[in-house]
Amino acid sequence: MLKPRLRIIQNDCVLANFNRNLEEHVRLAEEALEEGIDAIAFPELSLTGYNVQDAAQDIAIHIDDPALDPLRELSRDITIICGGIELSDDYGVYNSAFFFEDGTGRSAHRKIYLPTYGMFEEHRYFSAGQRIEPLTSKRLGRIGIAICEDFWHVSVPYLLAHQGAKLLFVLMSSPLRLTPGEQEPLIVRQWQQIMNTYAFLFSTHVAAVNRIGSEDSFTFWGRSGLTGPDGISTAAAPLFKASKLDTEIDLQAVKQARLNSSHFLDEDMRLFSSELDAITSWRPPA
Repeated sequence: MLKPRLRIIQNDCVLANFNRNLEEHVRLAEEALEEGIDAIAFPELSLTGYNVQDAAQDIAIHIDDPALDPLRELSRDITIICGGIELSDDYGVYNSAFFFEDGTGRSAHRKIYLPTYGMFEEHRYFSAGQRIEPLTSKRLGRIGIAICEDFWHVSVPYLLAHQGAKLLFVLMSSPLRLTPGEQEPLIVRQWQQIMNTYAFLFSTHVAAVNRIGSEDSFTFWGRSGLTGPDGISTAAAPLFKASKLDTEIDLQAVKQARLNSSHFLDEDMRLFSSELDAITSWRPPA
């Protein structure tokens, strides 16, 4: 499938109400399937809401839990990517991305960089993920999934791309941070710059899936979008408004970008690894 149709869902959700949010996921996935969409992606923690705090342990769910069966069943005909609070086999609680395809589900990524500064306190409620690895989708090809703050650390998309991901997803619950006098919030411009830069440097598609709505002091701003492997934005949802953004992923565009410029392919991974080993093993003199 050279040009799969992807629907990015930019929506609100009900805080700490898994059942209501699951119903909405099912409704939107069924609607997308009827309209010929190949894959659908939801924002960070779309099944639970963001600011769950101490309720995280109570609503954490194992990826094999029967409660997720409706998404598994739908995934026989449409690929589903969404966010949830995962309970691991050893009872760790993670901010995770779930991936459903061909009637099965898996934990595709556990958020690594948990912001605990300013308005954020994720490390109080979640364990940090320890793996960066892409996966292969029969509808989307080789993809990598990151979660919000992970994309503020170049190591995550770098390693996903160098493991073969040609489409990078970043699931987000990014809140507004206003600076007096701004016409467009700085955080919106920063995120667009991040998306465009990674897409160009790694010659990949980048899909950002951000939510809208409010929770306590958090106001989420949306502007989900897709950037092509030339670093140019190809689709964008509006600010602060629920939206279904339909995009076509031209997988041949990655081939063309890398034939036009081999900067990604020329990356010296052995040199990078050697220098990184030297940095991490260095100890200051006694």
